[in-house]
Amino acid sequence: MIWAGSYLEEYCICLQKSMINNKLFGAVNDSTLPPENPDKHGFLERYAPVLLNQKKVQQILNMYAKGERTFHRLDLRGVTLENLDLTGIDLSGANLTNATLINVNLTCAKLIEVQLVNAELVNVELDRANLSWTNLRGATLIHTPLTKATLRNTVLPSGEVSN
Repeated sequence: MIWAGSYLEEYCICLQKSMINNKLFGAVNDSTLPPENPDKHGFLERYAPVLLNQKKVQQILNMYAKGERTFHRLDLRGVTLENLDLTGIDLSGANLTNATLINVNLTCAKLIEVQLVNAELVNVELDRANLSWTNLRGATLIHTPLTKATLRNTVLPSGEVSN
């Protein structure tokens, strides 16, 4: 399951239209556009990239279903991945900082140089996965053993570096 808030998505689209109209035509007097300072609390700045990254995940899943397995250096900060089988996927170099993975099968996955800083991994299968040079600093691992994964120079949740 991939989560994306439709309200936030609609608001982002509305905000984008507003910024385009303001740049092209100056201020537009349209009641459908957001107010002058729609993000005074930083909501969009914080959550819009997550929403866009979540859409990127859906594209990746579609490609994965068609047989593609290599997805290098992607920005997937803050995404939620839930109830997925991604056996053999190669996400080397991806940024999954603050991501949430729940019931995800990453058996034989290549997760080399992946940023999983402050990520939450719940019931994630990492059997024979390669996490060499991956950063797990501050990550929460619940029912997610690393014992069968390859860990070379991996920064563990505690900040220790594996051999």
